[in-house]
Amino acid sequence: MRGRLLAGACALFLSLGLLASLGGAQARPLKVAFLSSLSGPFAFWGVNARDGMRMAVAELNEAGGVLGRPVEFVERDDRNNPAEAISAFRALVEREGIAAAGGVISSDVALAASREAETLRVPLFLTMAGSDAILRKSSRYTFRTCLAAAPMYVQAIAAMVQHARHTRIGQIIADYAWGHSIRQAVERYVAGLPGVRVQTEVAPVTAADFTPYLRRLQAFEPQLLVIAGHPPGNPVIVRQAAELGMRQQLIGSVLPPELMVQRGGDAVFSRFLDYSCVDFTTPAFRQLAAKYYSLYRRYFDNSGFSGYVIVRMVAEAAKKAGSTDPAVIADQIRRSRFVQPGYAWPLSYTEWGEMKEVRIVFFTIERGEVSGGICPGCGWAQRYQFRSSLVQPYVPPE
Repeated sequence: MRGRLLAGACALFLSLGLLASLGGAQARPLKVAFLSSLSGPFAFWGVNARDGMRMAVAELNEAGGVLGRPVEFVERDDRNNPAEAISAFRALVEREGIAAAGGVISSDVALAASREAETLRVPLFLTMAGSDAILRKSSRYTFRTCLAAAPMYVQAIAAMVQHARHTRIGQIIADYAWGHSIRQAVERYVAGLPGVRVQTEVAPVTAADFTPYLRRLQAFEPQLLVIAGHPPGNPVIVRQAAELGMRQQLIGSVLPPELMVQRGGDAVFSRFLDYSCVDFTTPAFRQLAAKYYSLYRRYFDNSGFSGYVIVRMVAEAAKKAGSTDPAVIADQIRRSRFVQPGYAWPLSYTEWGEMKEVRIVFFTIERGEVSGGICPGCGWAQRYQFRSSLVQPYVPPE
C-alpha cells in the first residue's frame, strides 16, 4: 500500500513538473530586438525606429501577445560602429535568444551585421541602410523595409531628371558605403542619360561645413542638387546652399522632416524634395501618427513607421508559421506579403531580401500645420508631390 502511495505521489510530482515545464515554455516571451544607432550621426533616425518598435510591441501585448507568448523588447546601441554591431547582435542571439532584430540605419553597420545574421540564421531588418553591397544573392536572413537599395532610389531620380530635361546635376556624397552606392548609381543611371553631366563632391560623414563643396558645384551651375548620398549632412547642405544664393531644388536621403526643419530652417521649405516609404495622406497613417506623437512627442516619420512595421511583420510571420523559431520566421517572411495600412507599398521579397513592390512617394516640406494631433505646433507639413512607377528590385551581382 505504502509503495503504491509513493509511486502515485512520484507520478503526481512528475506530472506537475511536466505541466510546469510546459507552462514555462508556453510563457517564454517572443523576443524582438532593436539594433541601431542611439548615439552618433544617425541617432535621430535610430531613436524614432526604436520607439516605433516599442509602440508595436505594446500593441501586441495589449492584444494578448503572439502564439500565447508575451512579446519582449530588447534594445542595443550599435554606436554607429560595425564592430560594436557584430558583438551586440551575437549577444542578442546567444544570450537573449531573440527571434529577430531590426532598425539598422547605417550601411556600414548593416554590411557587418547582415553577415552575422546569415551566419547565425536570425532575421535582421534594415530601416535606412541602402547600400547595394549589403544583400547578396545568397542572403536569406537580411531584409530591407523602408529604404530600397541605392540603385532603386536613383532609378526614380533618373526618371525625374529625364522628365525635367536637366543636363547638369550636382551631387554631394558621404565617404561611406551608402554614399558610394549612391555615387555609383548616379554615374550609371543619371550620367548615362543622353547629354547629362554630373559633378560629384565627396565629404566626410561627420562634415559640418559644406561650403567648399557647394562653391565648387556652384561654378558648375547645376540645375539639380542630389544630396541623397549624405544623410547626416542634408539639413546643413540645404541651409548653406541657400546662404550661397543657390536656388536649385535638392533631393535628399529619407530625412525625418522634423530634423530637417529644426536644423535646416526656412531654407528647407519648398526646395527640399525627399523620399518616403509612408503614404502620409492616408487616414491609417494619421491615426498611428497621432498615437505615436501622444507617446513620444515626435513626428511619426519613415524610421518610426519602419520600426513599427518590423515588429508587426515578425509577429504576423510567427502566427502564420505557428512558430517563433527565427529560421522559420525568416522563411515565412520570404514567402509572404505583408500589408500595413499607411505604408506606401506592400512588403514582399525576393529570395535575397530585396523589396519587390517599391513605389516611392516624393514630398516637399511646406509652412503650415498638420491637423489631428500628429505634430501640434510644428509649423510645417509634408506635401505630396508624386509617386514613382514600380521600381524593379535590385539584383546583386553575386
